[in-house]
Amino acid sequence: MRRSTVLAVAAAAVSLVALVGCTDDAAPAASSTAPASTPTATVTPTPTAVATPTPTATATATAVATTEGGVIDPEKALALAEKTPYAATQDFTTEGGPISALTRARVNLNGPVRSGRLAESMSAGGTDVIGSGSDSPTVVVTDDGTTYIKSGSSWRTSPLGDRIPDYHGYAKALLALGPSARTGMEDCEGTPCYHLSGTVGLEPMKAVEPEQYKILKGKGVESFQLDQWIDAQGRTVRYDRKTELRGIQVRTHGTFRDFGPVEKVDPPR
Repeated sequence: MRRSTVLAVAAAAVSLVALVGCTDDAAPAASSTAPASTPTATVTPTPTAVATPTPTATATATAVATTEGGVIDPEKALALAEKTPYAATQDFTTEGGPISALTRARVNLNGPVRSGRLAESMSAGGTDVIGSGSDSPTVVVTDDGTTYIKSGSSWRTSPLGDRIPDYHGYAKALLALGPSARTGMEDCEGTPCYHLSGTVGLEPMKAVEPEQYKILKGKGVESFQLDQWIDAQGRTVRYDRKTELRGIQVRTHGTFRDFGPVEKVDPPR
């Protein structure tokens, strides 16, 4: 394979990597006026019972998104995640033919703008292509949607605005395949997860990862195999995508961990 071809496939592979108190109103006391000729009986008032408000249970994502047997309802779980942006640490690997790539990132997902910091490295045929270890290129996608890439000591803006895919959108694309995509409950290193799996047509990618869609569309790709594991809060815990790219099987897979609230991502200085 010529180096230019390897680099072209490598570039496409890298693109595959890039992530309720209570208020009780008292009822008015009943009023009756006794006739004047009727002696008024002395009534000892019955003490009024003071109602102790029952604490309102705080609805948790797990309680809403699982059945009594603890099985996750993937549709309800994804509906929860859609309302709650979060941050996560991402560890991804891309493999295929002579290509291998590694991405380590801290990303904000499910918000109006996906943002974060990514460190990437890639090799082709054992030869370093875009850096390795601490020298790997760093990508920063800021909260305003601008993407910066650092290679060496300099920063530059990048036209690739979707280096962090909409993983939530991918899970919804799997659900849209119907019952066949619902593989069921599995254990993800101690976390109960629901496994979704199926062959997804390329068109759904246009909405969740437009730049990647353009690349694969141009290479004649029509579909890809996708496996995704979500937790009871609808967050992606594991992700595994296989794509046939001009005769080469490219696989991107990895995990998300250390979930927390959305973090501020400032532009590099």
